[in-house]
Amino acid sequence: MRAQLLALAAVIVVAGSAHTAYGQPGTVFVEGRGGGMIPVGSFHKQVNPGGAYSIAAGYEMVEFLDVLLEFTHSFNDADNLHFVGPDYTAFSDEVAQTFIVGAGPRISFLPSEYLVRPYGFFQVGWYHFATFNSIKVDGVKILDDNDEDAVGVQAGLGVEGTVFQLFERRSDRYPLLEVTLGVHGAYHQAFEPSRPDKQFVTTMASLGVRF
Repeated sequence: MRAQLLALAAVIVVAGSAHTAYGQPGTVFVEGRGGGMIPVGSFHKQVNPGGAYSIAAGYEMVEFLDVLLEFTHSFNDADNLHFVGPDYTAFSDEVAQTFIVGAGPRISFLPSEYLVRPYGFFQVGWYHFATFNSIKVDGVKILDDNDEDAVGVQAGLGVEGTVFQLFERRSDRYPLLEVTLGVHGAYHQAFEPSRPDKQFVTTMASLGVRF
């Protein structure tokens, strides 16, 4: 987790340095997102839909192309099991969490001066699946956790709208500061060599700042 946060901070610093060097407003952005994660395919049989959030930072390379780094975390509850035998009782409470660090391009279908901009994106990333299982047998807790790592991809569509702009001068083309709201959905495919691939969908609302 510490390495992921350091990588995200590095992108923000590098993007900020590039922004200072070129002096073009509206090229650096930071976004916070919240929504849900829905497993599909065989993964749907393992966990239930759950909540998710992400933090993204990036840089607008040209008018239509952004490059961003994103950290995503989701948490899904699995079906709880309750066993009752002649001489024992057992209860299993399982929670699955997914951690994703991805990077890739985001292509806007309209120039940045438009207040509403649809876009498409693609990312390649590292997927970490952590299962936390709390088992009680006759009231005694037994822990059985499992971790899996995979390489995966995601692709999706979204739309972003500007809700606030701050200009240094009225004649400026680009704002000094911009606040955006948006929504997007993405399909994820995680590849595991010795296990079936995991597929799921994330859908989130976002709040962003561009400067």
